[in-house]
Amino acid sequence: MTQQPSLLRIASQWVIAALLAAVLAALFILIAAVQLSSEEAATKAHRRAVATLTEIDRLLPGIEDELENTNVPAGETVPVPGFPIPVQLTADETETLRGAQLRERILDGAAKLVYEDGMDSWSGADRDGVQRIERISAAGAVDTGLGLATESRHRLFVAGAVLLGVVALVLAAGLMLAVRDWNMRLVALGSVIIAAGLPSLAAAIAARFAFKTAQTDADPFVEELLDVGVDAAWVPIRDYLILSALGFVVAALGALGAWLQGRPARHATLPAAPVAD
Repeated sequence: MTQQPSLLRIASQWVIAALLAAVLAALFILIAAVQLSSEEAATKAHRRAVATLTEIDRLLPGIEDELENTNVPAGETVPVPGFPIPVQLTADETETLRGAQLRERILDGAAKLVYEDGMDSWSGADRDGVQRIERISAAGAVDTGLGLATESRHRLFVAGAVLLGVVALVLAAGLMLAVRDWNMRLVALGSVIIAAGLPSLAAAIAARFAFKTAQTDADPFVEELLDVGVDAAWVPIRDYLILSALGFVVAALGALGAWLQGRPARHATLPAAPVAD
């Protein structure tokens, strides 16, 4: 009977630790998603993807010819002719933008539209380029990921990260209460962080390796798309490296404290001198 509370405490420690590791792993997935779906990062990725999927360099001469014959009244806008995403140009832009400047303006506008409106921005467009991407492939994973890098999804990722952060704090507090010794608390917390970080780090590295490997046999069209995934994979790799390093530091501090606490006294206490009669 006297051992039952101890067994329950040990069981609760393992349960809380396992739950905390799972929540931390999910939390850092969402943190990476928040970073990748932020406006700056997402529009940069969309810009590169739009350039590849639309083959804008091939379309640009025809767009310029169409603009030469387009008369836009002052104060009105017109969609870029022959371009699958309805980027709007002002009257002044249709007259002055050509070459590299026109290319930059189209890509910036298209990336912003895709980020704000999602893949609906491609509605009615010629998706022959996208149709060449196999859904079950590294390139298909990149294309699917781009569909998640939108303003609305970013808000959902932020809300989910906040919620999981609160849950993680509650579980961490529960783990600290379940483990009585302060040094062992640090060891337990560090071990949980490592358990959440290292497998996730391995998965992120494997994903980046898969993208790089797929590039070797891909045509230039798919290779450019995969390059977006290669760059994006650095974000979770960096996050999980930081998480794993933090876990090792916390666990090491706890182990060091336990070792120092368990060391015998350096100088033994000398016996009292006998009192002379």
